[in-house]
Amino acid sequence: MQLTYRGANYEYDIPTVDTIQGEIAGKYRRDRDWNYRYPRHIPVPQKYGSANSTTKQNFQAQQDIAAASSAAATPSSPTLKDIAQVHRAHICSILDRRQQVAKAKGDERLMRLLEIEWKQMAC
Repeated sequence: MQLTYRGANYEYDIPTVDTIQGEIAGKYRRDRDWNYRYPRHIPVPQKYGSANSTTKQNFQAQQDIAAASSAAATPSSPTLKDIAQVHRAHICSILDRRQQVAKAKGDERLMRLLEIEWKQMAC
């Protein structure tokens, strides 16, 4: 295919993929069939629900893992008070780190401001 971009002409060859036709996926334009297409080097997936379907086995394995992880998880969710404590501790740790950086740089003005903020937060 001959293409042009900003006056430069070049040839573009569309890569082709060798495909095989799968089962009917739907209908379009006056009841014409539309089929899935699969690359030839990839095996066609089996329908869900067959006796030896890997999809069904994978789904069951995922359900087993989900059930095991939900059983191991704590049943109660954190309360608003717990969340507030964690948030306050996080803010205090950030303030502490900012104070250490200000001290390392020797910025006295910033140190005074951070001390005031430290007192307001009651860290």
